Amino acid sequence: MGPELVLLIVGALGIGGAGAGAIWWIRRGQRDHVIHVRTAWVRAGQIVRYGPIGATCLGTRPLRLYPSGRFGALGITDGHLVFEGHRRSAENLSVPLSNLRHIGLTTVRVWMGRTAISQRALAVHYTAPDGWRVATFVADESVELAQALSDESGLPVYDSGKDRDDYGPARALRMTQDVYGEWREDREGDLYLAPDRLLFNWRETIPLDDIRRLDVYAQGGRLRGLNPLAQDLLRVEYGESGAAAETIGYLVRRGHRWADAIRRRADAPLEVYAGRKRKRE
Repeated sequence: MGPELVLLIVGALGIGGAGAGAIWWIRRGQRDHVIHVRTAWVRAGQIVRYGPIGATCLGTRPLRLYPSGRFGALGITDGHLVFEGHRRSAENLSVPLSNLRHIGLTTVRVWMGRTAISQRALAVHYTAPDGWRVATFVADESVELAQALSDESGLPVYDSGKDRDDYGPARALRMTQDVYGEWREDREGDLYLAPDRLLFNWRETIPLDDIRRLDVYAQGGRLRGLNPLAQDLLRVEYGESGAAAETIGYLVRRGHRWADAIRRRADAPLEVYAGRKRKRE
């Protein structure tokens, strides 16, 4: 059972006989679920490469602060990363290993009752029919599972230590420039910085290696400091090596933090410029 669930139960029932008995009963049910899933895989003739192990799935979309998640059985079988939830199937997933794009050991913030705590987690980035996904799991054997995923997929394992290896997501307004240099509103969506790419609406991707320059233009004038919802225009200039540069903009809160997060994750030195927005920039 995930440690966050144990703490929630202890807080609700206390550490007396009733609380300890309930925790033992839940642990037994979860252990039986993992055994049942493995037995089902073997009986179905699947090739089980790892697990399954007990794990808590925090979700398949990245969040700044995660809910406590759901327990289930997690493993590698028949060329897929598979999670089968205990008592509910809403979080179930089966990801082809060929769709994996990044394997990371990271630290995330998770709600624990009324407070949030830091948890070590396994974050698996992959492509899905509806765009970019990040399955995040808390498990005692996260390191071992990450290595097994690496062995099976050929991807390296990245460990960001006490920090996160991504940034966001946040709501942003995509901005484009016309031939006269005027900025035009395009559409609103989620802006998210994965370890190696900037994504908008989980589909539009700019590899960090292609970003050439970042500009941050503060919006709101002199009264900006009085508006907690004030946004910045984050201008991104990008393009493959040898190709003409393209420009896109995102109207987003704390644009300077986004620029700094992109700069820190880029392999090559990347300058960030700040100032007033001019029409041709």
